[in-house]
Amino acid sequence: MISAVIFDLDETLFARTSSLKAFAEDQLNNQYPNVFPTPSHVVARLLELDNRGRSSKYKVYQTLFKEFGIDDQNLAAELYDHYMRNAWRFAMPFEGLNEAFSEIRALGAKIGIVTNGRTDIQLRSLLALNLDRLADDYIISEAVGLRKPDAKIFQLAAGNLSVRTEDCVFVGDSPTADVSGAQTVGMKSVWFPNGAIWPTDLPTRADAEIQSLSELSGVLKAF
Repeated sequence: MISAVIFDLDETLFARTSSLKAFAEDQLNNQYPNVFPTPSHVVARLLELDNRGRSSKYKVYQTLFKEFGIDDQNLAAELYDHYMRNAWRFAMPFEGLNEAFSEIRALGAKIGIVTNGRTDIQLRSLLALNLDRLADDYIISEAVGLRKPDAKIFQLAAGNLSVRTEDCVFVGDSPTADVSGAQTVGMKSVWFPNGAIWPTDLPTRADAEIQSLSELSGVLKAF
């Protein structure tokens, strides 16, 4: 019996790369249109340097200015500050999120979210997508002093929902942090890759794989 479905946030519920692209296009084409001569090339490079959220945005902007030959680190810091204040306004969910949540509710299961990252940044994304209201509980790694794939953060998520880990399904894009981490505590796992590549040195596999949130209901019913 599935008592809860727990999700990763970035690139699972929150279409992070698409949202960042939309923000960067607005920033470099509309808000700061004269900084770079070819904004489209800079947006592409920014997404590359971002590395699916693994890189500091402050360093990303510094690197962009250096690579494109602009010697103005104060302006780079200004663009970073603009990112920090405004990127959340461009937050978009993946298509099918609301429907997937409704189907989970229809199964009688609870909904949780566990995300690695800074509390201020992740909380903005949660609030922008109304996920603080849609989910029964959410955990941000910095706030609890734990990070996926630490087993304790998965156990905490199940405990907050008052369910057993064995009765949970975890959905995420990271093979290591999400899939393997959840499996260590007995959760079933669903991999939603969104461009992520499965590591060749990771022997375990997810219990299921989806290419869109609309596929999740069928997978849950098959468990």
